[in-house]
Amino acid sequence: MKNPLIALTIAILLVACTDQGGAGSDGPAGSSGTSAAESGGTSSSPSAACHEAFAPLADMEIESLSDLGDLQAEVEPTIQTCESVADWIAGAQQVVDDDINPNTVALLLNILCADQSLDDTPICEEIASS
Repeated sequence: MKNPLIALTIAILLVACTDQGGAGSDGPAGSSGTSAAESGGTSSSPSAACHEAFAPLADMEIESLSDLGDLQAEVEPTIQTCESVADWIAGAQQVVDDDINPNTVALLLNILCADQSLDDTPICEEIASS
């Protein structure tokens, strides 16, 4: 149980360190590694079910996605409920103070989807197919 948390922490730190420049962080044109996450954007609203799944997290002080990474038990129901990566991003944006980086979302969801109990969720199926 500690290994995935350690891997998540290291991965988020690596993404944060490589993304500090900001200007060139959108990735090259035509890159498809995170196309599922990038297609979501943060301007849309989450589905009603996804919004409800994130409701318990709304009262917590969540500043960034790395904070969500530390709340695996609370985040798993959101993965089980939200309809897609784009839906999850829209739901997460409502509880996370900072803007959400789709690359970090893809990394976080990849790590969380390693849990075999989440294999048949729409989000993990979408992540696996991208």
